[in-house]
Amino acid sequence: MPQLALKVIRPLVRASSVVSPRWTGRLAFRLFCTPMRHAPVNRRKANIRRAEALFATGKHSFVTHGCGFVKIVRFAPEGESRGTVLVLHGWTGQGLFMAGFVEPLLAHGFSVLVMDMPAHGASSGRILNFPIGVEAISAVVRGSQPLAGIIAHSFGGAVAAVALGGAIDAFAPVKAKAFVSIAAPAAMQGYGRQFSERLGLTRRGHQAFEDRVLEIAGRPMDSFSGRAFLGLSQPRALIIHASDDREIPIADAEELAQAPNARLMRVDGLGHRRILASREVQQAAADFIAG
Repeated sequence: MPQLALKVIRPLVRASSVVSPRWTGRLAFRLFCTPMRHAPVNRRKANIRRAEALFATGKHSFVTHGCGFVKIVRFAPEGESRGTVLVLHGWTGQGLFMAGFVEPLLAHGFSVLVMDMPAHGASSGRILNFPIGVEAISAVVRGSQPLAGIIAHSFGGAVAAVALGGAIDAFAPVKAKAFVSIAAPAAMQGYGRQFSERLGLTRRGHQAFEDRVLEIAGRPMDSFSGRAFLGLSQPRALIIHASDDREIPIADAEELAQAPNARLMRVDGLGHRRILASREVQQAAADFIAG
């Protein structure tokens, strides 16, 4: 949220949080789950033009889930498929931004399924949280499990870990042999607290914020640990992260890499989003899925 808007909103949120902490905390959580501005698609960039050309060759369709529908693009390899790899973008992104991972996976003989997360890209919805994300993933991969792997960026990585760990009781764990996490958070509670502080919530307001998590997800916010979920599902896991990532610090990757069967691939100078355009990262992810 822009700093100018925060300066205007903070006093109002703090006052409301004192008078009606439950209502304000619940409203703040909805705002936390709402992608306010989506990353722009700059067609002047060569990688975006290549991505659109590649996506024109895929099979586009929509899959319905309980809260709406999501757009998916399927790619098939030449010859017999070695299995399906699900590719997920991050917060405010879209599947198009993950196009660089498709061709290396196809070269290894995998079918590839690229998804626009709920409230992103061409998918429906205005909010995205763990239950909605897991519900959408479960609908998309129905019939394709066990997946050969999942490659996921940022918040998409967090949602994938939740899905793998079966953390939302309404949905069976998603099964995948391998998982590549790129610039993903290890846990969300700290980011929720940062959001509350920036917004101006009082202590009681933030408690209502976290109570809302328990209400809709069926478990407290501090229980959402990517390391724990990977420990439950135990896929082979590659944690790729840039040391200069300013949105999700490298410490999150170090935490995730402590899960069983996980290892860390540290890269330099690629930040939080440029990392997706790295040929080294794209090839490493595909090679890891291929084993």
